[in-house]
Amino acid sequence: MATLLRDGTAIAHENTANSKEAGWLTRGELDKDEYVRFLIILWHIYSNLEESLDRHASHPVLASTYNPTLLSRNEAISSDIAHLLATDESAWHSHPVALSISRAPPEPLAKFIERIRAIASSPDPWLLLAHAYVRYLGDLSGGQIIRHRIAKAYDLDSISGFGTQFYEFQKLGGGGVASIGDMRHIKMWYRDEMNKGVGDNQQRKAALVSEANAAFQLNAELLQTLRAPIPSKALDSPAVLTEAKPGESMVTVAGVLSFILAMGIAQFVLVTGGFFGDAGMEKWDRARGWVGSTFGIPAAV
Repeated sequence: MATLLRDGTAIAHENTANSKEAGWLTRGELDKDEYVRFLIILWHIYSNLEESLDRHASHPVLASTYNPTLLSRNEAISSDIAHLLATDESAWHSHPVALSISRAPPEPLAKFIERIRAIASSPDPWLLLAHAYVRYLGDLSGGQIIRHRIAKAYDLDSISGFGTQFYEFQKLGGGGVASIGDMRHIKMWYRDEMNKGVGDNQQRKAALVSEANAAFQLNAELLQTLRAPIPSKALDSPAVLTEAKPGESMVTVAGVLSFILAMGIAQFVLVTGGFFGDAGMEKWDRARGWVGSTFGIPAAV
């Protein structure tokens, strides 16, 4: 099932990843207020998705991947919004931007929520798995790349995690914050459990691939609600040059990658808008390897 989803959504994945809105997000170019507005929109998506997953937690297709302690993003997004707005979690819902979105949701948000609720109320609630797959595995992959860009762009403390908890996961089975390696294990677990839940029902598999493509489209439309950043922001990520010591390269890996990202050349590597899909981190790893071999420097970034 995981292979079918990856291959069956490849075109939708690439189309979304190469949109200009995805570039703004993945390069950390959005104005801070706009990023917060987007987080509030995502909070509504996750609230509805996770409420629906809770409602159908015992469904045989969904039960194997149901793990809210490990996967749920709603509380983390709420924490990030509160931190970025410098207010309490109980208070951000009264912020003018939050009130505006609640009272008059952008059309793509209303459409997305309507689709999730329709599935949850249908005879086939297991199609929620397609939306969970697109969101959660994207958060575990490309979301980790975006996390660093966001922390730098908005001057957030990457050690404390305040403001970037959306991208933070616990280790599988508990025991602390997950590293990139731990997140790979979570993704492996998710794929295996998804295969168990879906089984060999070919009709069900085809329906899930179709719904996953629909999920990508809905997420792409959410991205299209983003407002363009101020022009100077897009030019804020030059390559970093350092004074070379004998035998060392002057160009750091971080600088090269920052330059590549700023120019948009490697945008295809990133999974976007929250950061969906399952192939982003693998592509990112290959890109890091290419940088290391091309410039003769270690890709430990």
